[in-house]
Amino acid sequence: MVSARMPKGMTAIRDELGKNNPMICYSGALVVDGNGDSIYSVALKKEEAMDLRKFIQQKAADVSVNIYSKDCWMAEDLKEFWVDQEMKITGVRAEEVSFDDESIYEEVHKILCMGPAEQISSLEKLLVENFPGIRIYKSKDTYLEVMSMDASKSSAVGMLGEKFGIKREEILAFGDGQNDIDMIQYAGTGVAMKNASDKVKHAADIVTDHNDNEGLRKILDLAFDV
Repeated sequence: MVSARMPKGMTAIRDELGKNNPMICYSGALVVDGNGDSIYSVALKKEEAMDLRKFIQQKAADVSVNIYSKDCWMAEDLKEFWVDQEMKITGVRAEEVSFDDESIYEEVHKILCMGPAEQISSLEKLLVENFPGIRIYKSKDTYLEVMSMDASKSSAVGMLGEKFGIKREEILAFGDGQNDIDMIQYAGTGVAMKNASDKVKHAADIVTDHNDNEGLRKILDLAFDV
C-alpha cells in the first residue's frame, strides 16, 4: 500500500486485506515494516520545517497547519474545523501541541495545510516561490502537502523493489492522484484509474475502470489470468 496518509491512517485497510506487508506512507517519506517499525525515512531538516511553519502561519493565518512525524499527527487546536473534519475522515486523533516547541521538528515527514481551495492555491504559489527546494503539491483542492524534495513514491517503491529482489519491469502500480504520477511512470506497468485526472491518465500505460467499479481488480485479474 502506498499513500499520502500516516501509518495509523492505513493499517485498518491493510488489516482488512489480511496482509502484514510494508506500507509506504506520506507519499514516500516514510516506509514501515509489518510491525510498524520505520525502515526508510526522508524527513525535512529541522530548520526547514520550522521556517515553513512560521511562513505559512504568517502568510496564510486562516489555513490549518498540521505536522506529521513518524506515526504522530500534531495540531495546535483539535476543535478547529479542518482538523476535526480530518479526524472524522481518517479515524485518527491528532495530538494537541504548541508549534513553538522545537522538539516536534526533529523528524517531520509532512506538513499538511488545509483550507478553502482559493487560499490553498495562493499558498501553493507563495511556497513554490519562497521554498524552491521543497516538494509542494495539492493532494486535492483543499489540501496542500509539503515534504522533503527527496521524498517520492517512486523512490520508496524502488527501495522496496531492491529489498525484495523485484525488478522494475515486474512492478505494477495503480494511482489516481497527482502525487501518483512519478510512481506510475516508474513502474514497469503504470495504471491510472478512470476517475483520475487527464494528467495522471497520460502518465499511465493503462487506464482501468473507476475505483468504485473494481478497476484495480480487473487489471489484477488480467495480470494473473484469472
